[in-house]
Amino acid sequence: MKNRQAHGHEALYQTQLSDAADRLEQIRSVVERSNTDSRLDLERALDVARGLRNRGLARIEAARHASDDTQSFARTQANQTINELLHAIKELEQRLSHTVA
Repeated sequence: MKNRQAHGHEALYQTQLSDAADRLEQIRSVVERSNTDSRLDLERALDVARGLRNRGLARIEAARHASDDTQSFARTQANQTINELLHAIKELEQRLSHTVA
C-alpha cells in the first residue's frame, strides 16, 4: 500500500511539474517579447521560479529514495516546494497580465 501511495504522489508531482514547465515556457516567451521597463525584474522572477522547479525535481527524487521512516517528511518538503513554485508562477502570470494589458 505504501508503495502504491508513493507512486501516486510521485505521479501527481510529475504532472504538476510538467504543467509548471509549460507555464514557465509561456511566461518566458512573453517576457522575451516585452519591451517594458520591468523586463529585468520579470526575468529575475522567472529565474527564481525555474530554481523552484529544479528544487522540486530534487525533492521528488529525494522522496523516491527516502526510507519508510522519512518518506512522509520528504513528501511534505516536495509538496511545499511545488506549492511555492505554483504560487510564484501565478504571481508572474498576474504581473504579466498587468504589464501587457
